[in-house]
Amino acid sequence: MGHWRTLHLFDDKKFYKEVVPALKGESGNLTTDCLEFLESHVTGGIRHLSQPDINNLVEQTIRKINSISNSLDKTFKTNCEYQKNKDYDSEILFLNDLDGYYEFCKFFEYYIFKTCSDFLPHLPLGKGGVSRNFDINIKTLSYSILGDLDSWNEFLCGYGMGITNWLTNIDVEYLYLDKENLYFKDNEIAIGFLTLLEVAHYNELGFIAGVDMREERLELLPNNKLLKPEVWTNINTIGLLWKR
Repeated sequence: MGHWRTLHLFDDKKFYKEVVPALKGESGNLTTDCLEFLESHVTGGIRHLSQPDINNLVEQTIRKINSISNSLDKTFKTNCEYQKNKDYDSEILFLNDLDGYYEFCKFFEYYIFKTCSDFLPHLPLGKGGVSRNFDINIKTLSYSILGDLDSWNEFLCGYGMGITNWLTNIDVEYLYLDKENLYFKDNEIAIGFLTLLEVAHYNELGFIAGVDMREERLELLPNNKLLKPEVWTNINTIGLLWKR
């Protein structure tokens, strides 16, 4: 069971211009977002806490989020200290010792879909990635780009749950220009992906992928942040999921 993967449209320009600076504590204020996150993600909620305790919990959580965010490189994908670990056991030990790591990963997932990605509509990938739905020559650009998208960022998807990777709108543009190499037969996931690729290309958006995310929470966040509903009116939505 588990390892349910999904693919979503993603505004990478907003992510790097607004979201990353907010996560690093360089701009904006995460207090309201963090409070909403804690109310919905902490087991048992936080309503039983006193207001001073809630304020303290929010401040501590934001401090940890800022710290871990500032440990990542400019792509926001790589923690150099984590990369120094040579095996799985040392990686897990590093993450277990990283204060606030699990909360960071869950907040990152939540904040992405609150600000710069819509959870619905999305492409359900099941237990595999995008590339397995196509017959792609390993020498093509498409093979390389989809390989990057399908690979898991082990640091960001805490303990195998959360955001696994993303493509920028530039990556999507290159993929779109090479789409003739995306061969498939009788595959609704492949059809759905090509639909998303077309939409992302014309709207200068990227892709973001996740695994075993808290769908019941993310579905409640506002949608249509990236595209107006009418954009989808005359689009073939085979393979895409609109609601559960």
